[in-house]
Amino acid sequence: MTARGNEWRRALIAVGLRAFGGAAALRQRRALDRFAATRQRLRRRYGVTADTPLTRELPALPGSDRKPVPVALTSGTSGVPRAVAYPPGRVARVRRVFIEAMARLIAAEGIRRTGFYAFGAFDTDRSLGSLLTAEAGAPSRLALLQAPYRAHADPVLRSLAREFGVPAARLLVLTVSNPGILYATNPSTLSVFFDDLETDWERARSLAGAVAADRPRPGTPAAPVLRKIAAPGLFDRLERVAASPDPLPITDWAPAVSHLVCWSSGAAAPFLEAVDRRLPPPRFRRWPMFSMSTETLETVPEYRDGDTALLPAAPGVLYEFLEAEGPETEAALLSPEALLPGRDYEMVVSHEFGLRRYRTGDLFRVERRFHGHPDLRFRRRRGVSWSFTGEKLTAAQVEAALDRVLAAEPETRGRFWFALFPEERGRGAVPGYLLAAVPRGGDREPTLPAGLAAGLAAGLDEALSSLNLEYRAKRESGRLAPVRLVAVERAEFVRRAVGGGAASLDSQFKFASFYPRLWGG
Repeated sequence: MTARGNEWRRALIAVGLRAFGGAAALRQRRALDRFAATRQRLRRRYGVTADTPLTRELPALPGSDRKPVPVALTSGTSGVPRAVAYPPGRVARVRRVFIEAMARLIAAEGIRRTGFYAFGAFDTDRSLGSLLTAEAGAPSRLALLQAPYRAHADPVLRSLAREFGVPAARLLVLTVSNPGILYATNPSTLSVFFDDLETDWERARSLAGAVAADRPRPGTPAAPVLRKIAAPGLFDRLERVAASPDPLPITDWAPAVSHLVCWSSGAAAPFLEAVDRRLPPPRFRRWPMFSMSTETLETVPEYRDGDTALLPAAPGVLYEFLEAEGPETEAALLSPEALLPGRDYEMVVSHEFGLRRYRTGDLFRVERRFHGHPDLRFRRRRGVSWSFTGEKLTAAQVEAALDRVLAAEPETRGRFWFALFPEERGRGAVPGYLLAAVPRGGDREPTLPAGLAAGLAAGLDEALSSLNLEYRAKRESGRLAPVRLVAVERAEFVRRAVGGGAASLDSQFKFASFYPRLWGG
């Protein structure tokens, strides 16, 4: 199969995807028109009445020792990760929602280059992302043409990734296939890819040069899978990469990329800034990914008249809401129709996989009413807080304090990510909080000048004291120790932040400013 032949097939796939996306858009709009009636039907189906209690508990895991049900671990941003059952039918449901969302975007924007590269977990871990991208067998030729990232499951490419590094393997597949759309659940994954690629450019261009020299001839190990994803001009692009001693922009090695879909809420801002520097608008169009947690689909996108909204309308999910500053009782629950623009609400869900009035802890702001429906944007986690001695430090306070301190050190913020953890400091010692500084590029030894490190820690301590009077009182009385700053390698940070969930920033990892779990716990 030649590169030119692949292009003809890609064009046919694109026609089919646009048609499928158009039909999916009509189905969704009909469903939105029946929104209120569907809610009543779901209430009866799930047995949700006015007396059904609110809960934060997940249902017990089904299955047995003989035939355990696959599980995904939550991200752990609100505490210790928890296991959520994901039988095959549930995985298929989430995949379909994702596929339909992408197809509707393709149809709405008339995207012609529909080849799609997803930055998923390169190595299997226990995240939902790994379950969704797991391959039951070798992908078909058509699947590889539309989704070239699936070529990474090939044993030869996995071997090349071990030899040359994951960034080099990703660069190879992107350069050979020249897709039109990039996807990353979290922009941190994409930001890390570009950082690592620049840091390890020499190995990346070595791999590109080796494949270009090979061209790859029939019989060479990488030839079968690379021929299946090849796009015209691949050898010119590979040779350009191989000849450059300095990192090249994406327009040199994947010039067809024009759209990016990724998470764009919560603590994603520093990663989005880094991504926008590499993929600047308007040359590249960035679209918000719909909201979902491991426990449930939270919103789905609606593309209409060149506009995008994120609506609480995933199939099979019953949505209710609590005002962020209001009472937290069953009587205070609101329907989506009752939500007011400009206000924050906690999402409560019920669905066929066992949740009944489950409090997600996720707060959403209603940006506007979009064709009669609330357009929801994720704000933060409710109840993400920690107390050693009654200070009740919250994620919102930590985020505001970090923004204040780092505003005076923009270069430092450009080089490091920062996150706060509670820390017990040994037997008999006063507890306190630890600020982890994580380097944004490569796995080089993280270092901060001693004076700067001490200044950042002291500045954060002062900012937290001004935002939380109980924190200030506990610091002044000596019941809390000062903030301590530690520079850590990325892999160590992820291990401590997730504690057994996602294995790396390649997976469905949500970066947060505050992790309410003990450092090292």
